[in-house]
Amino acid sequence: MTPTRNGFTLVELMIAIALVGIICSIGLVHAGADRDRLQLDAAARRLRLGLERARLSARRHQQACAVALVAGGWVAADHAGLPPCSGAALSLQEGVGQAAIKVHTNLPSVLRVSANGLLLDGGTTVLSHPRVTSRRCLVVSLPLGISRVGRYSASPSADGEALRSRQCLPLLQEG
Repeated sequence: MTPTRNGFTLVELMIAIALVGIICSIGLVHAGADRDRLQLDAAARRLRLGLERARLSARRHQQACAVALVAGGWVAADHAGLPPCSGAALSLQEGVGQAAIKVHTNLPSVLRVSANGLLLDGGTTVLSHPRVTSRRCLVVSLPLGISRVGRYSASPSADGEALRSRQCLPLLQEG
């Protein structure tokens, strides 16, 4: 009679644990890339939201106001006697510990909004993430505001090249 085995050997268990670890790490790598892309998309939405808040503030108070875009997001700004747009200050990052979103823009240092919510300044803004190859863009046209949110098809920092609104292409579903 041969004895029957009622379990696994140590080598078999270690191989099984190693395989499970490898399979789990593959999922984490993809989750990290998805998280970075979602962070960039969220920053683009927050960029648009801050501008809409500024326009709503001007309409609500029936008073022209000003807002500025800095590296971290929208901030309230005083400009030539214009009060800051209330409620427009909004960070581009949702939490701490995230990779910094880079902001490239040709917007003036302060955006002015008329009392009826029309923008008096315009330009293009490009957002990039250090671990994401694609870039998001927002084109602010006059006087109605945002004309397009999309992906920027050129490199915003290539040889100091100026940002161009025609490089902001419609955002298609990315796989």
